Amino acid sequence: MSTTTREKLALGLHYHRAGRLAEAENLYWEVMTEDPDDADAQHLMGVLAHQVGRDDLAVGYMEGALALKPERPDYHNNLAEAYRVQGQYAEAAEHFQQALALEPDYADAHNNYGLLLQAQGRQEEAVGHYQRALDLVPDFPEALNNLGNVYKERRQLDQAEARYRAALALQPAFADAHANLAGTLMEQGLSDQAVAHFQQAVAFRPDFAVARLGLCMAQLPVLYRTEAEIEDRRAAYRRHLSELRAAVAAEPAGPAAFAAAVGTHQPFFLAYQGRNDRELQALYGELVVQAMAGRYPPVSLPARPVGGRPLRVGIVSGYFFNHSVWKMPVKGWLTQLDRAQFEVFCYHTRPIRDAETELAERVADRFVQGPLPLDQWREMILGDAPDVLIYPEIGMDPVTVQLAAQRLARVQCTSWGHPETCGLPTIDYYLSSALMEPAEADRHYTERLVRLPNLSVYYEPPSLPDVAVTRAEYGLRADAVVYWCCQSLFKYLPQYDQVFPRIAASVGRCQFAFLGYQGGSSVDTVFQERLNAAFAAVGARAEDHCVVLPRLDSDRFIAVGGLCDVYLDSIGWSGINTTLESALTDLPVVTLPGAMLRGRHSMAVLQMMGVTETIAETVDDYVAVAVRLGTDSGWRSEMRRKMAAGRRRVYRDGDCVAALAAFIIKAAAG
Repeated sequence: MSTTTREKLALGLHYHRAGRLAEAENLYWEVMTEDPDDADAQHLMGVLAHQVGRDDLAVGYMEGALALKPERPDYHNNLAEAYRVQGQYAEAAEHFQQALALEPDYADAHNNYGLLLQAQGRQEEAVGHYQRALDLVPDFPEALNNLGNVYKERRQLDQAEARYRAALALQPAFADAHANLAGTLMEQGLSDQAVAHFQQAVAFRPDFAVARLGLCMAQLPVLYRTEAEIEDRRAAYRRHLSELRAAVAAEPAGPAAFAAAVGTHQPFFLAYQGRNDRELQALYGELVVQAMAGRYPPVSLPARPVGGRPLRVGIVSGYFFNHSVWKMPVKGWLTQLDRAQFEVFCYHTRPIRDAETELAERVADRFVQGPLPLDQWREMILGDAPDVLIYPEIGMDPVTVQLAAQRLARVQCTSWGHPETCGLPTIDYYLSSALMEPAEADRHYTERLVRLPNLSVYYEPPSLPDVAVTRAEYGLRADAVVYWCCQSLFKYLPQYDQVFPRIAASVGRCQFAFLGYQGGSSVDTVFQERLNAAFAAVGARAEDHCVVLPRLDSDRFIAVGGLCDVYLDSIGWSGINTTLESALTDLPVVTLPGAMLRGRHSMAVLQMMGVTETIAETVDDYVAVAVRLGTDSGWRSEMRRKMAAGRRRVYRDGDCVAALAAFIIKAAAG
């Protein structure tokens, strides 16, 4: 007896669900050949094409099926998913809405529509659809996982962790939930737990590039307990990076299969080990550039510009809002470059907006804000044809590194929004500060180092906030000399913990005001344990001198700093935005310059101000300067006066803008 069309379709669906895709495809094709108007066969062929990444074919098949059966909500949902993956958001939204109009209680469509809304930065609406899906199907691990991703984006990490764990309780082999939970644990400072979940994700899905990259980056914890741990973790990172490079090179699909993972996890915390990272960053940079080159073919770039038009300068960043990357260096460069010479195009990769975003939009010659699919960013930038493309930071924003790892302009630059060489062969120049860079700094970069004058940034001083704060509300004693230790905790290396009890032993009535880690309490706990050990080693108690404050908004940050007596710069990774904001209240700054750019910011600020007395040469000298400021009120007042007199010298520096303009003109013509 011959097999009927319906039987063939049922058998094909059986093979499809079993993962036997080639056999399923053959049966679907037979049915379509026998009956070109079989909507189910066309739809299932489209679903299969979508599963294997052939979304152009998927859309064609699914549209054909819908033309035959427009009343099917599942057809609309699956077509919308294919459009979403392709970045055709408007078309996807239309079909999700049609699916839900036909079947309002369609849990899968609510979940998938949430993914689209989340990709567009519409988090509240996404949460509503995820929650609706869960109301309809409480045991829905994918919706729990997706809801966790929204909380993670909002940095509500405890909430995110709870959703991922709930998803895994329902589906223990859910690789995506393991990887997402691992990423959340990394941000909370729980790197050992993160490693375990990345390992499970890879075990359940061996080709899971995001989890394999995350497992490599999880070797770099937020905070270290000892200096020896830094070396151990650095060696582990090197080993995992080498293994990852070898595995990617050996994949049948080549590096292109790894492209989707680029930017999901980055070696951000490598720079906080206090070492020269050029070699390791070059290894990492080669990996991601090869992956993106495998995914995107090279393009022909415009010829060198000729006279008669302004040069086009593109700035790509996820931080066109009130953030340190915007304040230094983007804002000054964007507002001050001469529009008779330059057109400035700004590509804001993230959905965050505030008053500074609106300023950037007004000032830029072209301003585009995401989120957008990577393909659209790429085509847009190529269409605008910038002569010089600047990435103010590489190493924090995911989309930025995905774009920076491609050749989208003849001249591509980065700067010290993240003060570390990016290692990407696609980046030609590193725009830095002549005052901050040591003589041998060229050895720290894979890029060609450009030393712009002074701080290299045109900095607008913020206004003093109109915020009333008292010492008592933050646990700071009225009779104490308070040292402002306001850097992120991961900037404090364990080998320098000794400076705090040494200062306290000489000053007596003093306190050190630190800021807690924004990712959770586990990092605060490790840091407090380090302080306890350092003070106990000299027979003292950390709790008598150390206060860890909650995270503060920008106004309260400046106001609380104004309650303090002395600013202690972190050793090894110096402050810059914090130093300049502390200068608003004339707070004396104690700093010990490091060997690399990231350890020399405050030194450069003080040199430019003409306040060099508080720049230490050794750890012992750092302690001595801090003690003198704490015990000699007259000298402290003198340093305050010098800070007040000198701070205007660091503001609105036109020399660096003129030098940047000259560099752009020369580089574009070269």
